[in-house]
Amino acid sequence: MTIASDRLDMEQVSVADVALTFPQALEIFNRYGLDYCCGGKKLFTSACEKAGLDAGSVWQEIQSAAANRGADSRVRFDTWDAPLLISFIVQHHHQYVRTAIPQIQELLDKVCSVHREDSPFLLTVRENFNDLAEELLNHMPKEEQVLFPAIQKMFGGNSFASDSVILNNLNMPIEVMEDEHERAGDLIKSIRSLTNQYIPPVYACPTFKMTYIMLEQFDNDLMQHIHLENNILFPKAKSMASTYL
Repeated sequence: MTIASDRLDMEQVSVADVALTFPQALEIFNRYGLDYCCGGKKLFTSACEKAGLDAGSVWQEIQSAAANRGADSRVRFDTWDAPLLISFIVQHHHQYVRTAIPQIQELLDKVCSVHREDSPFLLTVRENFNDLAEELLNHMPKEEQVLFPAIQKMFGGNSFASDSVILNNLNMPIEVMEDEHERAGDLIKSIRSLTNQYIPPVYACPTFKMTYIMLEQFDNDLMQHIHLENNILFPKAKSMASTYL
C-alpha cells in the first residue's frame, strides 16, 4: 500500500516507499543509478549517501517533479489486485525477457567478434549477460509454475485457508525469488558499469550502438519487472497470507 505523500519523512522512508508514492521518482532514480527494486528496502537517505548524492537535493527534485506532473498518466500498479498484476508481469515482462535475450545475445556475439581487440570489456559484458539470461530463464518458470499460482489461488479464495502448508511457507519461496532478483540486479549493474551507462564509444559501429540500446532497454524493463514483484506483488501476497493464519 502506498504511503500518503504528506506523511513521508525523508529520514525514515525507504527507497521503495518513495518509488511507490511518487511514480515520477523512477526516472530520477534511474538517472542517478539509485536501486529501487532489489535495494528498495534501504532507507532513501542511506541509498543516496552510498551513491554519493545529497539526499535533500534528490528529495527536492522528486517533490518538484511530483508537483509539476499535471495530468499524470503513469500506471499506478500498486492499485492493481495481485492476480491482475501477475498476468501483466507474465504477459509483459516475462514474454519480453524471453524474446529479447536471444536478440541481445546475437548482437553481443557480433560486436565481440569485431571489437574484441579495441573493446575487450565487451567479452565481460557478454559473459555477464549470458549469466543473467541463464538466471532469468531458470527463475521465471519457478514463478509461473509454483509461486504465482499459489498467490492467485489465495486471492481467488478456493478454500485456500485450509492449505496451511502453503500459507506457512509462502515467505520461503518469496525470499528465494528475492535472492534471485538480487543476483540478477547485480549482473545488470555490472553490465551498466562496464558499458559506461550504455554510452557507446566514439568508434562504435551501428551494430555496437544497437547492442547498447537493447541492453539499456533490457535494463529498464528488468528494473520495473523486479520493482513490481519485490515492492508491490510480494508485499500484497504476504499481507493476504497473514489474514489466513
